[in-house]
Amino acid sequence: MRRIFLIIAILLWGSCLCRAEISVLKFVKTPKEKVCFGDIAKGVDPKWKDIVLVHITTPDSSVELPAGYIRARLRLKGVPVDKLNIKIPDVVKVKREGIRISRKDLEAIARHCIKRNNPWGRDLKIVEIKATKEVLLPKGKISYWCQLNGSPVGNFSVPIIFKLNGEIVSRTWVMAKTRLVIPVVVAKYPIKRGEIITSEKLKIVKKDISALPKGMFVKKEEVIGKKAKTNISVGRIIYKAMVEVPPVIKRGQRVMIVAESDTLKVTAPGMAKQDGRVGEVIKVENLLSKKIVSGTVVDSQTVRVKF
Repeated sequence: MRRIFLIIAILLWGSCLCRAEISVLKFVKTPKEKVCFGDIAKGVDPKWKDIVLVHITTPDSSVELPAGYIRARLRLKGVPVDKLNIKIPDVVKVKREGIRISRKDLEAIARHCIKRNNPWGRDLKIVEIKATKEVLLPKGKISYWCQLNGSPVGNFSVPIIFKLNGEIVSRTWVMAKTRLVIPVVVAKYPIKRGEIITSEKLKIVKKDISALPKGMFVKKEEVIGKKAKTNISVGRIIYKAMVEVPPVIKRGQRVMIVAESDTLKVTAPGMAKQDGRVGEVIKVENLLSKKIVSGTVVDSQTVRVKF
C-alpha cells in the first residue's frame, strides 16, 4: 500500500510540473547587479528564484541572454527544465537601472563646495569649473560628500564621493580655477635688514594672490613692531618668513632670575648670555653664584628658571 501511495505521489508531482507554467519576460529592468532567475520570470518555484544568471557590473547598461544560455544555467543548478512548462523568448534583454550624474551636475556640486569653503566672500572669483566625464551610479538612495583638502585658490581639484545607502560607490574629481584679489601689506619705502618696521614704512595694496606663495600679511598691525630678517624693496609683498618678533631681552642685559614654587619665591640678579623673545628659553648667568642656567623669558626684565 505504501508503495502505491509513493507511485501516485510521484505521478501527481510530475503532472504538477507539467501543468505549472513559468513565463520568462522578454525585457527586464532591475536595479540589482546580481540578476537571478526570479528577477526575469513569473511563476518560479521559491527554491529556484535565487539562481544567479548574470552579473551586470555597470549601472545603466544591458545584457542579452539567449534562451539556450538560460536553460543551460538552470540545468547546471539542478532545475528539471525538460519537465517544466517553461516559456523562454529566444533572447531576454536585461537592463540594470542606474542614475547618470551629468558633467553639468558635477560642476554645480563643485561650485557649491567651493562657495561653502570660501572665507573671502566676493573677493574669490570662480574662473573655470570643468568635469571631464559624467558619473554612472546604481539606482537607489544616493548621497554625496565633498570636502576640499586645502584653500580653494588658484588651480585645484574638487573631490566628490557618492554613496549608495551609506556605502561608497564612486569617486570623481572636478577641475577648478579661481582668482583671489585681496588687500595685502607691501613695503611703501625700502626696509633694511634688522630694522624695526613702523607703520610709515607700509601700505595696503590689492593683489591677485592666486598664484603667489602663502604667508603674506593682510593687515599692517600684523607687521608693525617686527624686525626685518632681510632687505625689503619698495612695493614688495611682505611675507611672514621675512620678519620676526624682536627679542625683548638682549645679550649682556641685566635681568632678574626668578625661581618659585607654591610656597616659596627666590630671586637673584643675572645677565643674559643671549637674545630672547617672550616664551623662549635662554641661558643666563647668576651673578651671585656665577653659574649659568637656562630659563624662560617672561618679559623684558625677567627670566624664570625651574626651582
